[in-house]
Amino acid sequence: MFRSFVHTAAVCSALLLASCASVTDAGSAPEAKAQPERVLLIGLDGLRADALDMYDAPTLEALAERGARAERMIPVMPSKTFVNFYSIATGLYPENHGMTENAPYDREARTGFVNPMSAQDPFWWQGEPIWTTAEREGLTSAIMFWLGSEVAHDGLRPSIWTPYQHDKPYQERVDEVLAWYDAPAEDQPRLAAVYFDRVDSVAHRNGPENEAVAEAVADVDGYVAQLVAGLEARDLLETTNIIIVSDHGMAELSDERIVAVDDWIDFERVYSPHMEGRWGAGAQPYIFLFSEDGDQAAIDEAHDAINASGNEHVMAYKAGEMPDHYHLDHPTRGPDLLVVAEAGWSLVAPSLEQSPRRIIPGNHGYDNMDPVMGATFIAAGPRFDGVGEVAAFENVNVYLMIACALGLDPAETDGDPAEVARVTGGRCPAQ
Repeated sequence: MFRSFVHTAAVCSALLLASCASVTDAGSAPEAKAQPERVLLIGLDGLRADALDMYDAPTLEALAERGARAERMIPVMPSKTFVNFYSIATGLYPENHGMTENAPYDREARTGFVNPMSAQDPFWWQGEPIWTTAEREGLTSAIMFWLGSEVAHDGLRPSIWTPYQHDKPYQERVDEVLAWYDAPAEDQPRLAAVYFDRVDSVAHRNGPENEAVAEAVADVDGYVAQLVAGLEARDLLETTNIIIVSDHGMAELSDERIVAVDDWIDFERVYSPHMEGRWGAGAQPYIFLFSEDGDQAAIDEAHDAINASGNEHVMAYKAGEMPDHYHLDHPTRGPDLLVVAEAGWSLVAPSLEQSPRRIIPGNHGYDNMDPVMGATFIAAGPRFDGVGEVAAFENVNVYLMIACALGLDPAETDGDPAEVARVTGGRCPAQ
């Protein structure tokens, strides 16, 4: 409904992709090439799985037509940015990598994640990111703004990394990434990654189906076009696996779709980082509750009150009793009680608010199996060309796809090699 014409450079890049890139038969191994296989991972925050069906994005469409596109990529729970981009990097569920939300609270350490300081504190970042695997095996990695890339893992860092700079112009990001490939061949990154937040920021402010989002999608599509054209100009396109991922989708919110939780939760006996933390109470898609001083009765009472309320727009789950697909029972950062709103609804606690919070037009964090939380996955290159559309899969499989493309011995992950084989058209082994 919001498809529109965008600038000629993106269109030309799309045509270039469709015409010049070689296609390998699905199910066969890539032909040996003089240049080594590479991966360029591009993170587009908040790009919902159906974005290409609603908005004009010729470069992304050309990559999808040439390679593989998922019906949707299933985020981990909660469907938040830090959680999911780190699951993509590590191939692990939150219960195993510790980034259980954008600002996790650790009940054992009795402390919470605070940005930007905690971004460089190894305490918060468990598991092994794909760039650490690459560096351990002697491959150069260059990572710009990917979550978890600012800390050393087992003493290893990406060969090139930089602290997050939210206001760094996108053109500078693109120019810097392409400059990495101007180094001598032996110094060029085999694994590179870059992140763009614009679609998420715009969709929060305007809702997911809005002309402003169409413009944001066209904008990032143009920068992807520059990256593709830059690889082509350097004769690297045919040996590079370009993997486009987002972290989550987006739901439309309304001031009329709110659930007040005060009557069910005694905030004197439990702690909620979302309602009592650094930023105070606010409208939330979910809330974590931790018992104060081991007061399990307070957790049980809140759980029973919510689920007996008859309100069909909210559910509560105790630790160890969450749906199987949540994977949130981290030993020190998983909540004692998880309260989740239906997609498009907001949880509020008026008794804790100093003033009523405005409900933003768009948000995420809801049940990861809900289609509106579906993320984008598009890939083109030696491991993906000719695959076409694939059924939904979990984002914890992306780590194994990258490891396969780079010939790495992967760390232990929660990914499924059979799923990786399916998404790569059999070019990565099922076991």
